[in-house]
Amino acid sequence: MQINRLPFLMIAFIIVALMLGVTSRLFANAPIPLLQTTATSTPAMPPVLPDSWIIIDLPPDASQLEYGTEVYRLVCKACHGDKGQGLTDDWRAQWAPQDQNCWQSKCHALNHPPDGFYMPVSPAVVGPPLQIFDTALDLYNYIHINMPWHDRGSMTEKESWSVTAYILKINNIDPGLELNADTAAKILLSANPTQPASPPPTVAGTEQDSTNNLHDKNDGSISPFWMIAIIATIMLILIGVFLLNRQSAK
Repeated sequence: MQINRLPFLMIAFIIVALMLGVTSRLFANAPIPLLQTTATSTPAMPPVLPDSWIIIDLPPDASQLEYGTEVYRLVCKACHGDKGQGLTDDWRAQWAPQDQNCWQSKCHALNHPPDGFYMPVSPAVVGPPLQIFDTALDLYNYIHINMPWHDRGSMTEKESWSVTAYILKINNIDPGLELNADTAAKILLSANPTQPASPPPTVAGTEQDSTNNLHDKNDGSISPFWMIAIIATIMLILIGVFLLNRQSAK
């Protein structure tokens, strides 16, 4: 006896609708794979300042290193030491007696005046402290954004690059004739530079495509593609059993 196709078509339609619903639910929050990615650790830079508050009296043909030496003397030396040793007791002992206590009232203590600032820890800028940065470019970015402490991001790019070159020099690292983003990125400061934290992007059609595997490579869960296929297979088997039982009953 010929099987009535109408119930089968109705059940097949229901299956397709369910599959579409499950698919939309599973992929609603799925990330869209990128075809390419740009790895960068460069943070947002402060706005470019039209003028500088640092008065440097040097001839126009002064080298970057000469310029950086003056920036360090005028901006960084007080806190980081004349030799980059940091705010040590020996360094403060060279000041006038009334200026030796940086944490006193009306200086940089917690009860500082309204136009003052809280006194930070002023580390050395020579030796191991420099190794927290992977490259000289990372060092420049930190200086340009966070220094000087009392007026962060107030130095021009020229001043930040020049003082970065000076700090490299006092660490016995050759900054070259003109330190810039390209040359600084090649100067390694850390013995173990970090790797990009994000994994490479997933590209459809490659071995990295997790939808072509039964389990996702990241967490071991069943991928949405195979979940839908399994549900559809089970439902089709149930339909086949239902129709065979109905035929046998007739």
